[in-house]
Amino acid sequence: MPAPHLDRIREQFTRQADAYSRMRQIADERGLAALVALADTKPEDRALDVACGPGFLTLAFAARCAEAVGFDATPAFVERAAAEAARRGAANARFESGDAERLPFADASFDVVACRAAFHHFPRPARVLAEMKRAARPGGRLLVADMVSDEDPAKRAYQDRIERLCDPTHVRALPESEFDALFAAAGMRVLRRPESSFDYDVDEWIAHGGPGPEAVREIEALLEASLEIDRSGLRVRREAQKLRFSHRTVAFVLAR
Repeated sequence: MPAPHLDRIREQFTRQADAYSRMRQIADERGLAALVALADTKPEDRALDVACGPGFLTLAFAARCAEAVGFDATPAFVERAAAEAARRGAANARFESGDAERLPFADASFDVVACRAAFHHFPRPARVLAEMKRAARPGGRLLVADMVSDEDPAKRAYQDRIERLCDPTHVRALPESEFDALFAAAGMRVLRRPESSFDYDVDEWIAHGGPGPEAVREIEALLEASLEIDRSGLRVRREAQKLRFSHRTVAFVLAR
């Protein structure tokens, strides 16, 4: 991954590690268990969680399989995840730090290789996908779960502008068609693709990125402008006098 972008990721998520870890969408145990089950995880499997963040998905895999490894670019997340594993007594979970474009694991090392809520941070998603595929054994499964953007280029650009104002490490949200093209180019077949959505209170969502006051005002103005006419594809609405929006998400299960 380009060094300047990797540095931005480490700076952003070191600063915001606590706020990010507290997001209910990130720590939702039922949703995490559903992803582990979706990947058809077996008791004898080894699982790799790429861009694991605070390690919640890694630990959900550890509860279901023989060994789970979490991998993230930000040492602060790795330390936090390792501490949580120790607190839970998850001796079969371990964590490492590094670049997702250069995974330090041998070919065909894992039965399941997952990446949740991170592809929109990757400048070169095809390289990360290639590394995930390399680390998976033949016959294994890949799980890629992330937000998907609207197929309309104008709405995509509008959403990406909002996302970057909140979190400067956001590169772009991919539409579902681009994910499909990415998987096809890597020679991978999609087995399953359940959809869901993450619903946010705008204030809650802004807190995870920690932008400054000027950026907050611009985010709010852009979302307000998307109330009457959907400029962003984010289903912006006002509920109980609060501004809210939704990320549409897809979890792709791929055959290695």
